[in-house]
Amino acid sequence: MIDLSAQVRAALERTRLTSNWPEEAIAEVCAQSEIRFYKDGERACSSGDSVDAVWVITDGCFLLSKTWHNGRRFLYSFSRPGQTSGILPVFDGMPAPFDVSARDHATAIVIPGAAVRSVAARHPQVGLEVIALLCRRTRADLETIELHAMNSVRCRIAKMILWIARGQSAIESDEIVVDSKISQEDLADTVCAARQSVNRELRRLMQEGILKQRYRTLVILDREALIRVAAEDEALSPVAQSRLAPAPPHFYPTTE
Repeated sequence: MIDLSAQVRAALERTRLTSNWPEEAIAEVCAQSEIRFYKDGERACSSGDSVDAVWVITDGCFLLSKTWHNGRRFLYSFSRPGQTSGILPVFDGMPAPFDVSARDHATAIVIPGAAVRSVAARHPQVGLEVIALLCRRTRADLETIELHAMNSVRCRIAKMILWIARGQSAIESDEIVVDSKISQEDLADTVCAARQSVNRELRRLMQEGILKQRYRTLVILDREALIRVAAEDEALSPVAQSRLAPAPPHFYPTTE
């Protein structure tokens, strides 16, 4: 574990949650935070753990998931640079709701819960930013409930691929490469569908010329067509549109 104050400060300035915190608050959390490096599969915490820290992801990807005794897994989120984990336990004192595991190698700033509560208590702007974050997540969770209840597997897959690819630019003509660390099994567990159903819909999207597959990688060939697929069951809501839009340049591309 390495304390690198300059890197911590630079990362917090690029993270939506902390970017508008007062200088005094930023200085306080920088003095108490550390950067941690995680290997592939290493857990930052497990569901049910007593957790009192906020993780701010700066590199790589973490999977937030929960596995039942019957082996079924629910994959809640792919958390990437600029996103955070741990806010709920820090403020409600309850156990961690998910396993938080690194996919490939990942890096995060770890801020002690006491430091977050301290600056939130003394700086109204910090408290308001935390409330705004929780409101955004609540709206996203409500959207996800509706997605699983009302949308076809095809639409769920389209929305999830667009969300995973948010902030990425085309690097070969108009193609956008979807993060190769996310497997088809991950995608199935996220949209709550059988892997066979997901494979069938992916093949259909490939036949339509919207996607193509490379080794362990999906490529978006036609983003506008994929957006139309995502809206086949219903028009994209403002929440969905905001989640798919790239972040402003001064934020991490995938920040909340």
